[in-house]
Amino acid sequence: MKKRITLFILAIAMVASIFAGCSKEVPKTEETDAETNESVETQAEEESLNTKVTEPVEISFWHAMSGANEEAIKKITDDFMAENKNIKVTLMNQGKYTDLFDKLMASAKANQLPTIAQIYSNRLSWYVSKDLVEDLSPYMEDEKTGFTQADFDDIPSMFFDDGIWDNKQYAIPFNKSQMVLYYNEGMLKDAGIEVPKTWEEWTEASKKLTVDKDNDGQPEVYGTVFANNLSTDIIPWFKQAGGTTIDRETEELLFDSDAAKEAVTFLNDMIQSKTARLAGDDNNANVPLQQGRAAMCVASTSALPYIESDTMEGIKINCAALPAHKTNDQLFYGTNVTVFNTSTDMEKQAAWEYIKFLTNTKNTAYFASQTGYIPVRKSAQEDPVFKAVLEEKPMKKIPFENMDNGFQGERQIGEINAMDALGDQLDLVFSGKKDIETALKDAKINGTKAMEEARNN
Repeated sequence: MKKRITLFILAIAMVASIFAGCSKEVPKTEETDAETNESVETQAEEESLNTKVTEPVEISFWHAMSGANEEAIKKITDDFMAENKNIKVTLMNQGKYTDLFDKLMASAKANQLPTIAQIYSNRLSWYVSKDLVEDLSPYMEDEKTGFTQADFDDIPSMFFDDGIWDNKQYAIPFNKSQMVLYYNEGMLKDAGIEVPKTWEEWTEASKKLTVDKDNDGQPEVYGTVFANNLSTDIIPWFKQAGGTTIDRETEELLFDSDAAKEAVTFLNDMIQSKTARLAGDDNNANVPLQQGRAAMCVASTSALPYIESDTMEGIKINCAALPAHKTNDQLFYGTNVTVFNTSTDMEKQAAWEYIKFLTNTKNTAYFASQTGYIPVRKSAQEDPVFKAVLEEKPMKKIPFENMDNGFQGERQIGEINAMDALGDQLDLVFSGKKDIETALKDAKINGTKAMEEARNN
């Protein structure tokens, strides 16, 4: 009733001012000012409330985190719901990353997408192209529940940029990690070898650290072990050789470039000389390192918890940035969190408030302290919880020391399919069944077809 009276009085005042404007200005009274201000404030408040969570709402978060990673998310989510009684967050583990991505694709085609999902940007590109993803920019810029300038400055641009398409923020960084070189400190020390910093030093170190006691061509200890899916993360070697995997402007695959040949030759030479191998039946490259069957391996910093818990007694493992070549590019990877626009406005607002909480300084620091991932905020280094972890575990400092040289992978639609095609050809090269030049040409042809099919999906 008070609101209606106020609006009625305001309407009369506006009509009177129009007529008065034809003769002379009518002086404002304190009573008129007060009523006008009250009306404007009431209207602004009502408009603002349209974008806030004002009623009970439930949102779903599909993820692929397990073990300690999942427990950390559960704890943060419980804390969020304790502070936000109107919002219920249902966490839904979808298995491994590939399982999650397959289920997301199926749910998109069935028009049953969750509210939030954990996803790599090279997968998210397809959903952005289909207009299935919410632009988070308006939420981030909201005066009441958005980011402050300090928030914007706190997240490394490398991570922020990974979620931007056409100046719209479609994802927020969540769990990030760096590809690093893990090594057995004792083996390197006994062999009088420094941690390699260049490709040449790495090749030589891998040779000296390989042990084949009976000379049967099957070393008991390999100098280096790489991941089985080497093609997925081969881009740092392409970039360190002066190239990349795809031209962002023309979207031409560059698998057969001189830089690509140099990178693959470097890796293949170690594999053919039996001073390096793929993980094979060990599944993960860090497993033989933990068991004393390898001196070095290439893996993500996210593997650190497993290395800490499963390494054989007497083995001390440390890590360093990948050895450099023509450039010192260092690969950072990991997923972001995105909100699908198939949800209601209230659900999307709740999703934003949850994501903001999930990635604030306190919680990204906690998540990083419990896992092998990197905090997505610079300020986390000063958080008491994570600061204590950095002092106890110097290996966790490596990513911060390499951010200036860091990059994240390409994300064109179908690019991941093209990389799978490259992987098929690399398997033939590493097994000695195909020469490098032919394999890379075929990878480009097959990869281009795979990209086209993905775009037409």
